[in-house]
Amino acid sequence: MSWQDSIYLEKGEKIVSSWEGNRETVEKTVIRGQYGRRVQDVKTRRNGILALTNQKLLFLEAHGIFGKSYHQVLMMPLAKLGGISVGGTLIPFVSIADDVENHVFHIDGIGKDEFPTFRKTLMDCCQKRREELEAEKRKERVQIVFDFSMLKEYMEKGGLVLQKTKCPECNAPIPIPTIGSQTVCQHCGSTILAQDIFEKIKSLI
Repeated sequence: MSWQDSIYLEKGEKIVSSWEGNRETVEKTVIRGQYGRRVQDVKTRRNGILALTNQKLLFLEAHGIFGKSYHQVLMMPLAKLGGISVGGTLIPFVSIADDVENHVFHIDGIGKDEFPTFRKTLMDCCQKRREELEAEKRKERVQIVFDFSMLKEYMEKGGLVLQKTKCPECNAPIPIPTIGSQTVCQHCGSTILAQDIFEKIKSLI
C-alpha cells in the first residue's frame, strides 16, 4: 500500500509535495535503576512521510520493513500553521508550529541551505488556503442575508424588533429599511449594506 493511498482527500484537495524523514517526539519513560524508579523524558524518532496538500500538512508514520504500511499520526490544517524554522548544527531539524504545539521533523535533504525553498513552499500554500477560507466566509455571509426583508425576518425570529440602528461610520441613528440590500446614511452619506447591520445585530439575538 502506497502512502498516497493512506490519505483521505477532501473534495478539491490534492497532494502538492512530500518529503521522507522522521518525526521527533518526547515520551515519558519509567527508568528502573539501583535507587528505584524515575520518570524521564525520552526522545523518539518515527520514520515516515511529511505530506503537503493544498489544505493540510500530514505526517504518515511508516511501519514494516519489506511491505511498508503508512498510518496518519498528525494532521495540521494549513490555516492553523504558525512559525516554521530550522535548527541544529550537526543534524538539522525543521520546527513547525500550529495552534496546539511545536512539531520537530528531520527531513531528508532539507538543511539550512535548502530550508528557504522548503519554507516558501509551505508558506505559499498556507497563504493561499487562508485566502480560500476567507473567500468562502464572504460567500456565506452574502448567502445568509442579502436584503433588509430577510434581516427583518431574522430579527423577528430572535424576538428582536428594531426600527433604528446606528451608522457604522458616523454612529448617527438611521432607520432600518424594509426592502433592498443597502441604504445610505443621511448624515455622512456612507453606503450601508444589510449584511453590515446583520453582523452588528446577530450578537444581540
